[in-house]
Amino acid sequence: GMRGQFDGDQVLLERALPFLIHACYQQIRSVTYKEFLGHGLELTPEQWIVLVQLWQKDGQSQSALSELTLRDRPTMSRIIDTMEKSGLVERVADAADARTRRVKLTRAGKALQPKLVPVAKSIVARLEQGIPARDLETTHRTLARMLENLR
Repeated sequence: GMRGQFDGDQVLLERALPFLIHACYQQIRSVTYKEFLGHGLELTPEQWIVLVQLWQKDGQSQSALSELTLRDRPTMSRIIDTMEKSGLVERVADAADARTRRVKLTRAGKALQPKLVPVAKSIVARLEQGIPARDLETTHRTLARMLENLR
């Protein structure tokens, strides 16, 4: 069965689920980066995830964005620095608490949504091509459960 990634003390890498998940993740990153670049935009997958979060709810705190995107705070700070330099977001002081910085989309950041969401949709369509909806649901449920098991 699918549990056959071990043969005695040997690890069969191509049978190992973590290896497959990682390879899939790396391939998605690479394809996403190239597709965005093809649309004239140098945007990392990390920056994309931040944009997605801000399109959903603009003006979130940096720490909220760290948690939502599973990035530590120094990493998130660097991602936002880069996005700020590119003119996609700006940091503004929170009205109620001056120590909290809110991350807000600029006009340019907002304008990317109708441009990039169709690109993302086409990548997902390519990713899911030829896979029955039931299999996709099972995969999603299984991976979510595995993540839960390890937390």
